[in-house]
Amino acid sequence: MLMLFDNTLDGIEDPENGIHQVMGMVNLAPNEWFAPFGQGRDPDRGFRHS
Repeated sequence: MLMLFDNTLDGIEDPENGIHQVMGMVNLAPNEWFAPFGQGRDPDRGFRHS
């Protein structure tokens, strides 16, 4: 997230940007904020007990 404020990385939020693609960043456009990503929790993983 801090890279968005670095002037030398202007445009990194663009999904077509090479750095964005190499780092596997998520799309930070506001219309994507509530879109699910990833496959979620593995139901066979179990639970951690403390």
